[in-house]
Amino acid sequence: MKLAYKNIGHLIRFGEGYVNELIIENKKLFFDIVNNATVQADGLHGEWMLSISDTPVEFSRYADITTQFAPFQLNRKSLTTKLCASLERNAMQPESYVKTNELLCKLEEYVHTLADDLPFDIDCKKLAVGQIIRALAPEIDENSKSPLEQIFSYMEAVRGLDRDKLFIMINMRTYFADPEMEFFAQSACLHDFKVLLLESTSFSRLNNCKRFTVDEDLCEF
Repeated sequence: MKLAYKNIGHLIRFGEGYVNELIIENKKLFFDIVNNATVQADGLHGEWMLSISDTPVEFSRYADITTQFAPFQLNRKSLTTKLCASLERNAMQPESYVKTNELLCKLEEYVHTLADDLPFDIDCKKLAVGQIIRALAPEIDENSKSPLEQIFSYMEAVRGLDRDKLFIMINMRTYFADPEMEFFAQSACLHDFKVLLLESTSFSRLNNCKRFTVDEDLCEF
């Protein structure tokens, strides 16, 4: 996987054994970069180009952006929607199909019982397992998890429910101490997550991290 930005000469490559850190000290450029990433994550046009095996891919489908770490939002709507869809697919698999239909029949019988005193008959034609699952509002358990554990749970869920993505963390190092960030970088490498730490300020160098900087005068190094 490779990532390029129109106004930066450096091509960011994502491989095993390291995460990337991009430091943009020029505030206007940092604003433009973050703004473009956010807009493109929503499916609109921007200046970032993401490719896999040298083939351009849709930024919105293969990049995931996090700007909020306090608190970190694990159960984002996009993720819980995919969770419900996955549960619905599992409910219709051969090993679950009989139990699913038994449940629907029992619910239909129960609703008809509730309508016994009504002066008309009712019909439950639209009853479907997907509606039941969404009504239960399932979420990923985040109790007793530290902020970093929640971030890793989110990344694992995105990979499991959607696809392998590029995780762009904006100013993450502002919220976590260096030892925590060392643990994050090491764990990301162990799980082969593709991560870009996009920072507006330079911090101490991390192990397992490749750094590229654009300074206030737009010099690249």
